[in-house]
Amino acid sequence: MASKELQGRCKLIAEKLSESFHIVDHDPSMALYRLQEHVSKSVPVLVNRKYEIMKVNSCLQGACYDMDNSIEAINHMQKATPTFDSILEMLRQSTFIKQQMDYERERAEAGQTPSVKRKSNAK
Repeated sequence: MASKELQGRCKLIAEKLSESFHIVDHDPSMALYRLQEHVSKSVPVLVNRKYEIMKVNSCLQGACYDMDNSIEAINHMQKATPTFDSILEMLRQSTFIKQQMDYERERAEAGQTPSVKRKSNAK
């Protein structure tokens, strides 16, 4: 009887050891399978996000480039302000001189005697 009991215990221990070896042997491959499964699901999503981020980055760089160009154009306009002020002043002066010339011409024409006007008209 002792030998049957001993055989039963030995068989139980052998089964437990076999099950333990099977678990130890099988678990890493199962973990790698789960890892591969997770990677195959996650990688396409990550690749799509990468391309979306690259597209947004490209648009952002374009906007920054446009903004830099606009700032540079505004700075150039501000530097040109004295030139425009000078042009405006010259236009005012030329308008004033033209008005003076018209006034002088009108005065000269008004100052002519009617006989002088007739002579000039007769020619």
